[in-house]
Amino acid sequence: MLVRRASLEDLAMDVGLPVSILQYLADLGYIHPIPQLPAVEFDELRRIRRLIDDLGVPFDAIDLVLHMRRRMLAMQREINRLRAELAYRRAFDRVTSWVDAEWYE
Repeated sequence: MLVRRASLEDLAMDVGLPVSILQYLADLGYIHPIPQLPAVEFDELRRIRRLIDDLGVPFDAIDLVLHMRRRMLAMQREINRLRAELAYRRAFDRVTSWVDAEWYE
């Protein structure tokens, strides 16, 4: 899903952030400077506004907070993948009967 905007100024009005912050985020690669903004990025901008307005996170620390959040989400995905793999292996081990054997030549 895409959110249409005519300019960076329109986007600033929609999310409630100054144009300078949006330009900074575009320079960092957090948002795409194109006329159509993915809804995920729009949600990210609202999250940034909450960090600044509600939690008082300094503008300089926004990049760090977003980076840490992305790493945390990636780790959670990896944990879920590993849990699924472990469950699969445990289920496979119950079905398979292993035989101990020695090899002689």
